[in-house]
Amino acid sequence: MKYFLYLVFIGIVACSAARNYTSNEEKVYYEKCSGCHRPHDRNEHNAEEWSAVMKKMSKKAHLSDDENRMIIKYLAGK
Repeated sequence: MKYFLYLVFIGIVACSAARNYTSNEEKVYYEKCSGCHRPHDRNEHNAEEWSAVMKKMSKKAHLSDDENRMIIKYLAGK
């Protein structure tokens, strides 16, 4: 049992360290959004739809204006 817990711990550490972000916007998206739900595919919505989604979600996630802009920029692919 002890070895199993060590393996689980190593797996968690390895997975959390494996993410390489390509931009600050992507980092903010994953840090702020994926704590409550799965990360969405950026192609799931167009830029206008992402803005509408983020208007609702930014309040729930208590995002700053800068964080909200960064996430919209990332999701809209700008």
